[in-house]
Amino acid sequence: MGDNRSFLQNSFLTFTRQIANIAIGVLLLVVLARILGPGRQGKYSLITLLPTVLLTFLTLGINTSTIYYVSKGEVELNTVYNNNILSGLFLSFISMMVGAVVIYFFSDHFFNQTPHVLLYFCLLSLPFMFLREFFQTVFQGLQDFKLYNTAMVINQFSILASIVLFTLVLGWGLVGAISAFISGNLITVMFMIRALKKQHKLKARLHSFSFAYFKKSVKYGLKVHISNFASFLNYRIVIFLIGYFMVDSAVGIYVTAMNIGERLTIFAASFSNVLYPKVASCESEEERNRLTSVVSRNILALSVSLAIIGALVAKDLIVYLFGGEYRESAGLLQIMLPGIAFLSVEKILSNDIAGRGKPELNMYLSIFNVGFNFILNVFLIPKHGLAGAALAATITYFVSFICKAFMFRIVTKEPFHRFLLIKKEDIRLYKRAAMKVKLRRHA
Repeated sequence: MGDNRSFLQNSFLTFTRQIANIAIGVLLLVVLARILGPGRQGKYSLITLLPTVLLTFLTLGINTSTIYYVSKGEVELNTVYNNNILSGLFLSFISMMVGAVVIYFFSDHFFNQTPHVLLYFCLLSLPFMFLREFFQTVFQGLQDFKLYNTAMVINQFSILASIVLFTLVLGWGLVGAISAFISGNLITVMFMIRALKKQHKLKARLHSFSFAYFKKSVKYGLKVHISNFASFLNYRIVIFLIGYFMVDSAVGIYVTAMNIGERLTIFAASFSNVLYPKVASCESEEERNRLTSVVSRNILALSVSLAIIGALVAKDLIVYLFGGEYRESAGLLQIMLPGIAFLSVEKILSNDIAGRGKPELNMYLSIFNVGFNFILNVFLIPKHGLAGAALAATITYFVSFICKAFMFRIVTKEPFHRFLLIKKEDIRLYKRAAMKVKLRRHA
């Protein structure tokens, strides 16, 4: 019972911090949209997407294996910390070299309207992005979700504050927005180093790199890594394709709808981040099945409800926040929302499967999704423009959800209704929680 309470407390803590993260993130989107406009915002999205793709591609799964091995307590924590620092710096250097080659040879194809010097400049963010990624998974493996979520909030807030300084105060425009992206990641890494040193007594001993742990972490992590990278491409490849088939302003319109839609996955993200290390550390198969089933069916009900509400208010909300230039984003968001609701549940099921030590199952489906989504976008974008891209996303998310539900059913032997349909006991749980809140207010 204590473990369940801990899981709920961590999930609720993550949820409340995610609320702050989303609020800052939406404000960041609004500031960027208002200052840059669709054209320059599209350029910003394409420029910052390049290091993000390189980060996702070249982590080698070390971030995911960190969660897995730290949560199991199989590796000395300081060894993980030291390895992650050196691995992060080395892989970021490789990423910068790869990025420079991509810009030099392929920028005219995918970034033809984007200043190439800013593409090179944005590569400077990679060392901080790698260290941020590798440090935050240490927090996640330790199930220290207070610091984990605080770091996420600091990342969003520091980027926002830097954008206000560099664009509004100093008037640097697109250069200022890219500078803010770099400085935001730097500030986050500095906070994480201080927190890991102060709260968990970790010290950097860069001479004590463990090749044995590195080999072990990559061997496990690569299975998850291929799946994560394929999933990332599945969500982001459309941005490159829109940039290829259309203009940068179209990228800005689409990215606005996509970013708002992704904010609606808050419930899934809150529980999913806590679920992975929890499932990995569980000893009872029955407890794993029960825990994920409860989370999955409730997230599905909440996500569908949010999608319906979002569809109803999308037009007025987006025009109010971002301005009339982004009116088309509202229609795109309405097309995406059904798929995003199913994506929320798929993330829960994916983390459960990975936490059981079967990440290769997620990998196979993710590879299929990339090919399927690519074909849909190549067919639909030239014919239907941005609406075609949004429709491709929803179709891909729904097909992926159906496949993942069958996977989970095969792995766990749980009936579909147990992890997909809300039950009376869940309603009673909500009533008890509401009653407790009411009693506390009157106390």
